[in-house]
Amino acid sequence: IDYLEMDAVPGAPVLLMDFLDPQAPQKLAETLGGQPDIVLSDMAAPTTGHRRTDHIRTMYLCEVAADFALSVLKPGGHFLAKTFQGGAENELLARLKQNFRSVHHVKPPASRDESVELYLLAKGFKG
Repeated sequence: IDYLEMDAVPGAPVLLMDFLDPQAPQKLAETLGGQPDIVLSDMAAPTTGHRRTDHIRTMYLCEVAADFALSVLKPGGHFLAKTFQGGAENELLARLKQNFRSVHHVKPPASRDESVELYLLAKGFKG
């Protein structure tokens, strides 16, 4: 799902819509046709240059993605979502730790060292 046009992904349907549209999570769940093994979110709010604002706006998207993951994942599934460093993720981390066997911050090698971007990886959904 993306709100911007993108190239087709062979074997995967692409929904052209904003995930924040109230109908988007249900439409995506229907398109999946069952419980997925993994939910991946690379959503990020457009940056403003104000680090705290950018962090809070992107954390909101991460929380929305986590809500979706908790509603659709099959037991044992995983959740990976982009966020920005900034300190507002404590509530989300606590929630993920309650629902997954392990929760980690990961910074992929492709992410620049000076970037505040990181990913939350939650593995082993308890169901």
